[in-house]
Amino acid sequence: MQSRSSTEPEGLTVFEEPDLPRREKAGQKPAPEHDVEGALDRHIPGYGQRFDIQTGLLNYLGIREGLARLLRNRADGRGIALVWIDLMNLRREFSLWGWTGAEAMARRVAGALRSAVDSNALLGRVSGGSFLVAMDASKHDKDRRQKIQAIVDTLTPARSLGSQARSEVAAGVAFFPVDTDSAEELVRFASLAATRAAHAGSRAVIAFHSGMNTLVLRDHMLEVEMRRGLDLGQFTLAYQPKVALATGQILGAEALIRWNHPEWGEVAPAEFLPIAERSELIHRIFEHGLRTALEQMQRWRDIGLLLPIMAVNASAVNVRCDNFAHSVRSILAEFPLGSTELELEMTESLAFEDEELFAARMRQLKAIGVRVAIDDFGTRYTGFNVLKHLPLDAMKIDQCFIRGIDHSPGMRSLCQTIVAMARQLNLRTVAEGIEQLSELEVIREIGCDAGQGYLFQQPAPAEEFAAFFDEWPMRKRGFGFTGAPPMLEVDPLYGAA
Repeated sequence: MQSRSSTEPEGLTVFEEPDLPRREKAGQKPAPEHDVEGALDRHIPGYGQRFDIQTGLLNYLGIREGLARLLRNRADGRGIALVWIDLMNLRREFSLWGWTGAEAMARRVAGALRSAVDSNALLGRVSGGSFLVAMDASKHDKDRRQKIQAIVDTLTPARSLGSQARSEVAAGVAFFPVDTDSAEELVRFASLAATRAAHAGSRAVIAFHSGMNTLVLRDHMLEVEMRRGLDLGQFTLAYQPKVALATGQILGAEALIRWNHPEWGEVAPAEFLPIAERSELIHRIFEHGLRTALEQMQRWRDIGLLLPIMAVNASAVNVRCDNFAHSVRSILAEFPLGSTELELEMTESLAFEDEELFAARMRQLKAIGVRVAIDDFGTRYTGFNVLKHLPLDAMKIDQCFIRGIDHSPGMRSLCQTIVAMARQLNLRTVAEGIEQLSELEVIREIGCDAGQGYLFQQPAPAEEFAAFFDEWPMRKRGFGFTGAPPMLEVDPLYGAA
């Protein structure tokens, strides 16, 4: 079985989708239908009310009692794998078809599990979209690990109420007695591993390792400290200029959130933002960032530094909120700035995942005059068909396409295609992450409108950004820009407001 990398961290097993033959292809006899009541009779005689009504599997109480009894009967130390399977798209199925569709999908998963597992395994449904399988397995037995992956692979697509609903599942596995000899901890550990598997995507299976406990505690501590940091003013903004690639004019700045913890120092956004998105803190961070950026923009104007556009990032979680546009309008009203001077950058993933919701939010923002850019374009391959219906102003080409473009003809051709597509949609293009002069030359040649990156200026506090603006008329000549003023009151890429 191939692992995800050539080396696997000790105690962590990541299961790839194995190239296993299906039973009918291998000529094997189908596995017998899983005998739920037989398994109960062997493990917990006289069960009574321990079943999930919709699926016929054990409910949480039933699987908990059955697992505890199963572990007590394994005095010889023979291994047991507890597999926590999450049905990741159950909420979406509910949104489409209501309870009927969601429960139909859950029943299909339950049926597939019955057919896939051995007859002596315990099967349970612990919540709407979470299932448990307790089965004979050793953590170091590759054949049994393949069996676990094969079980997850069998939870395949099926039709649902006329739609082509695909079951998207991910699973975590904890092993008795290697990981723990406690039934309660075995369930918790399998759940922790399943959470990690969900981030890896559908059909991923990840085994528990002791470091996951540390990660959970770290995540909890980060959330507590974020809450405190927002109250104590530990969150600040750094600003990075956007430069017109034809003239060298400064078109505006992107405001980037920063967290400087008094003990931990600088905490990377990639570390704290995903945790913030799993709580209400992401809304506080967005509102704080937007308000701070607009306030700074006004301060700069008071001293003659006139930014045409201030760009602020919005998380997909922010955009999904029903009152998102209302919140933006309320904060804008606190400052004597035009709404067209604000640009919100939104990740491409939301347009990919929920085109209708994304389009609705865009229309709401455009109704109040706010500009909208799609961020990190290319990472999810959102099609022309989707973009042409969205009221966007700009498209930011992700830095993964920009780095090394001067040495990659294929990447150059891809970026040319993106720029051409943007022009067809009347969108302006901004290249992110420019670090080398040779990259700038290629990007400029293919017709990209604007760029930002360390080559011009790394994200800097407000005072350093103001100093950069003063120095730019001299510095820009080194990039081949001549004769243009450092900044315009009206962004030429967008036209007059």
